[in-house]
Order: sequence, then C-alpha cells, then structure tokens
Amino acid sequence: MRFVGKNKKALLTMAIGLYLTAPVSAAQANDEIVQSRDVIVSATRTQQEIKETPASVEVITREDIENLGADSVVSALKLAANVDITKTGMTGKKVSIRGMNTSQTLILIDGRRMAGEDTSVTANFYELDRINLTNVERIEIVRGPVSSLYGSDALGGVINIITRKSDATTSQLGLSTGSEQRNVDYHLDLGKNGKWAWSFDTRYSDILKQTYATENTNMFGDRHFFNISGTYDLTEDKKIDVFYEYMKENLEEDYASGNKEYWENQRRSYGITYRGEKAAGDYELRMYFNKLEKDDNTYTSARKLSDFDVAKYETFVVDGKNTTQIGDNHLLTYGGEYRQTSYRGTRLGNGGDDIFSIERDGVTKTGSEATIDYYAAYVQDEWVINDRLLVIPSLRYDDSDKFGDKVSPKIGMTYKMNDNYRLKASYGTGFKAPSISELYMNMTRQMGTMKVTVAGNPDLQPEESKNFELSLEGERGNSFGKLTYFHNDVDNLIGTETKMSYIPGSGMVATSKYVNVNKAKIDGVELELGRHLNDKWTVKLTSNYLDAIDKKDDSRLEDRAKNRTTLQLQYDDIDNSGIHAVIWNEWINEYRYSKSDYDYSTFNVSVSKKFNDTVNGYVAVENIFDKKIDDLAIDGRVWRCGVQMQL
Repeated sequence: MRFVGKNKKALLTMAIGLYLTAPVSAAQANDEIVQSRDVIVSATRTQQEIKETPASVEVITREDIENLGADSVVSALKLAANVDITKTGMTGKKVSIRGMNTSQTLILIDGRRMAGEDTSVTANFYELDRINLTNVERIEIVRGPVSSLYGSDALGGVINIITRKSDATTSQLGLSTGSEQRNVDYHLDLGKNGKWAWSFDTRYSDILKQTYATENTNMFGDRHFFNISGTYDLTEDKKIDVFYEYMKENLEEDYASGNKEYWENQRRSYGITYRGEKAAGDYELRMYFNKLEKDDNTYTSARKLSDFDVAKYETFVVDGKNTTQIGDNHLLTYGGEYRQTSYRGTRLGNGGDDIFSIERDGVTKTGSEATIDYYAAYVQDEWVINDRLLVIPSLRYDDSDKFGDKVSPKIGMTYKMNDNYRLKASYGTGFKAPSISELYMNMTRQMGTMKVTVAGNPDLQPEESKNFELSLEGERGNSFGKLTYFHNDVDNLIGTETKMSYIPGSGMVATSKYVNVNKAKIDGVELELGRHLNDKWTVKLTSNYLDAIDKKDDSRLEDRAKNRTTLQLQYDDIDNSGIHAVIWNEWINEYRYSKSDYDYSTFNVSVSKKFNDTVNGYVAVENIFDKKIDDLAIDGRVWRCGVQMQL
C-alpha cells in the first residue's frame, strides 16, 4: 500500500483508531445478530431491530434473493421499495433512491466504499453489476440522507451489501442462464478449523449481446469474480477479519456507425479488521484499499484505433468505531475516518498533477493525476427515554484538503403508540462533495460524429440536502402496513453547462463545464399494505408517489416517475412441496424523459422449487407481455432460470 508511506496522516488516524478501540462494554455479538431479517446494521452502525430504528429501512436476505430467482444484484433489488434501477441505453444502470440522482446513492460492500467512476453522470452506473451475487448474504437499504454517519454521497440513502461469512463446512455450485446473461458460480465454506474460518466464492458471467432499435448494442462480454474472506479468533471476544476481492471484465460495444469499443477493467480490494466485544458494547479498527483500473479503446469500422482512455481509481481508508453503554438508557457510538481517493487517467488531461502522455497506434493522449484527503469524526446516541420513546441524535464532522469542512446533523425518533403501532420521525442533512473528475477533468474525446470536451471546475461547492420524514407503521393480526411522507430540499446540484458549435472540417463540437447548476425540491409518499391470507399466501401493495421539481424553473426533474405501484402475491409452501412463488404487476405513471411522460406496466413472475436437501432451482420471467419502449431502454421480455446444488 503505497499510500501508507506517502501520507503520514494515515498513521495518525490509525493511532486515533487504536484509542477508539480501547476495550469497553459491548452489546450482542455481531456474528449472531446480523443473520436476522428483522435487524439492520446500516441505519445506525449498530445492530438494531427494524421496528425500533427511526430510519426508513429494508433488508433483503439470502433467502429472499433465492426465492426471487435473482441472478444479479440488480434483479435482487427488483421489489425494493422506492429504489429505482433503470437501464441507461447502451451503458450501465441508474440507481435512484427516493428520486435522488444516481451519484447521490452511497453503495457499500460490508460498509466499505469502492473505487469507481466519479462524475455526476457515471457514478454508480456500473457498481451493482460489479458485485458478486454468489458472495452476498443480505442487502440492507436505508432511504433518506445518512451523512451524519457516512459522510459524503449519502443524500438519497445507502445500499449496503453484506457478504457471506464462514459458518459451517459446505460447498455449493450454481448454474443459470437467461436472456441477459449466463452464469457459473461456486461457493466454498470451510467452517471453523482451529482458530481460522475461511470462505471462498468465484463466479463467471457471460453478458449476452443485445441490439437496440438504434442498431447500437449493449456492453457485452464476460465478467469474472473471486472472493476470499477469513476470520481468526484471537480470543473468544476478539477477532481479526481479512478479505481479498477481485473482479475482471472484458466488455465490448458495437455502434450503428460500424465503430467498436472495448473495455478491459480490473478491480482489486483487500483489507483487515480488528474487532472486539464485551458485555455492553463493541469496537473495531479497520484498514482497506481498493483499486479499479480501466482501459477503453475505440476502433473505426476499418479496424483502426480512433481513441482510447486509461484510468486508475484508488481508495485507501483507515477507520474505527466504538460503542458503549452509558447507564441504562444511552448507547453511545463514536468513530473516526481517514480516507484518500486518487485518480490517474487520460480524462483528466493536463488538469491534475504529474502530467504524462501515452501513444497507441498513432493516437496520443495526455493525462494527469489528483488526490483528495478526507478526515471525519462522528458521534451518535441511542437514547431510550422510556419504554415507549427512543430518540437517536447523531452528528458528523467532515473535512477535506480540497473543499473545506462540513457538519452533518440528524435526529430521529420512534414512539410506540401501543403494542401494534409506531410513529417515526426524523430530520437530517446530507452532502455530496465534488469528485476528482468534477474538479479537475480536462477531457477531449470523439463520440460518434461529435467531438466532446468536458472541463472540471476547482471552485465547485458540495451538494447539500435537508430532509424531513414522518411515518406511521404497524401490524394487527395478519395485516401490516406503513405510510411515510418525506421532503427533500437539495442545493448546489452539480451538473454541466454545455455549448454546441460547428467547426468546418471537424463537425459538431460539444463543450461542457461542471458547475453548481440549480436547486431541487423532492416530496414523496411511500405506502405499503399487506396481509397474510393464510400460512401460504400473502398479498402486498406498495405505492411510491414522487413530486421532484427543479426550483430554478419549477419544471419536473427528468428520469423519474410520478408514481410507481406494485401489487404482489406470494406463495410459500417450502415445508411441503418446496415451492415458493412471487407474482407481481408494476405500474409506472408519468415517467418523465426528454420532457415527455410515459405510462406503462409490466407483469412478472418468479417460481423457485426445492427438490430435496441438496438441489433447488428457479424460473423467473419479467415483463411477460413483452412491453417495449426504446426511449426508456425497456427492451421487452426478460427471462432467467437456474439451479443450485449442494455438493
């Protein structure tokens, strides 16, 4: 890790982290509690029952993933409330929580940030596809800003992917195919051997070629994963966790012009965690590093290189946290973080430091690199005022050598009206710091017949949001429900100002610069109603209303639906026939794209079958009636099927 030697401030942060991990009393063991679908760790950085936490949260378990017949993290999130995942034409997918921009969703793996693309129009577009579903134990979703605990980027919410940990000796082989991809995966759990417990996962995905109405194709090719993690028992209540993750993708794309584009990308992640537990609290100190290397080459129809880009994104983090019980009514959590992000690539041009040039087949590109250091400290109190009222205030201070400091407060409340109903409320702020690309990009690239130039802006200010939400939830007999109202005000949104011109002999030229462009107001209502009809059948209705307005001209924000409603029917007879089925219809109303509104619906079904103790399979079909809308990249029917075998 060259960052450790490069920046002595990391050593200071580690020393602070060691102080934070001084033994204190600790609550329940993480290994025991994290397995429950009724408990979430992402909302408060502590293990807390979903009914208790003031935040709007959802947990998708490994069982849910298998029952839904998911073959990717994207398909595993299909029924997640108010999480909108849409294709972006030829490249990637947008991930929006409560109508916020894709770049305003913080995607984590075991609470870790991942190195990746960092502009307002590329951040998170590829992230969910780069996660090995074979290695996923559960997915935790927090809706609403949580910058008071996680800092930058968590304006819309957090999607935290929790990976599988070694439990008992077992191995599993999975095979699947479908209209979008084919997969082979293998999971090996060695269980406990002496003081070590190891788990291995590997997966190969073949992303199939699809041609759209424009005669362009998707990004198709292969993606490889390998994961290994281990836990070493220092003592009964002190452990060391280590991990290594590897992802490689070889993708290509065909254009109607006859041009072809190729990507060769690799990401490596590794790290170590020291954690401990006592009677009334827990503590941990963690250090991790990850790097994404990208190589993009574009060829003309005559197979001549016309352009290329190389990039290397790196993230190094040292963080620590401590949780301690203070008296009978307070659970205090506090921690700190040092993070360094670095980007070296040709899209920075000469906008950064250490300028270099690369020549390939007669094409020369200039590049540079830039680094940002972040420092943070946070504190949270889970205050049980009485047996009915829980109040959780939290506060985080973030600083950076590039954009200054930011304080993010939040306060949440859960009030138990009686044994069946709860009232929840919260108010908080969030922010998204400008990224390296947005600050220093100096890119010139030929895109089709157009020459595109994008410039960064070192004077950018962080995006900021203020959020309020109020919800009523409860259960009575076989019925359950939840109604939530939320309001977001967002300032200093980062976007681009673009000027178009025509240069004789060169053609059209688009010149863009990153700026803080406007303000937005996003109001919404989330509704969930359900009933267990009997021990096998459950019916559930969800409806998400969104009013997303650009305050600059009172126009509706693009790429958002006014309303999304699903009606779900679930059948569970695992104990007898081994069959689990989900049938759902989704209605989309007034999806705004390019100043036009679209209404449509899709009918979907997934059936899984447990044949015996070692073999289970699934079949899933989405958009059964083959709805197609080219403008929204809705390509018609999607199917998949697979089998998993315990070896």
